[in-house]
Amino acid sequence: MLLGLRRPLRLLWGYLGACVMMGFVLACACTRVFPDMAAPELFALTIALTKLAMTVSILPSLVVISVFEWRGVRRWYGYAIFGSLLSAVASVLISGIVERPQPLNLVTITIVVCFACLGAASATVYWWIAGRFAGWALNAPA
Repeated sequence: MLLGLRRPLRLLWGYLGACVMMGFVLACACTRVFPDMAAPELFALTIALTKLAMTVSILPSLVVISVFEWRGVRRWYGYAIFGSLLSAVASVLISGIVERPQPLNLVTITIVVCFACLGAASATVYWWIAGRFAGWALNAPA
């Protein structure tokens, strides 16, 4: 009975680990803006940004993770590309660039590239925990 839960729990832990990593890095970046932030405030901000990352990424991740599991995709770069695209698109949508167009400047490009790198790093955390075992049960001998 418990062996049937091993795979879904691994997927859940992988997703949670990726979102916590995203929230922690974003919270640490906020300490640059607010240098007097104490540890409890950093912890609370990490929790809040982890919730935001989970809220923004849950639907696309459910679709892509399901497809990757079904197809047995175990390569790191597939997850990294998905994480980069998801984070870059989310940063553009959250910042409101789509609603009020503005000229493309170096700051905007830098923010999108930084979020894409952070998305690739978070996807690497997911891959490390769960993605490298994708489709394992499909390929295992009966």
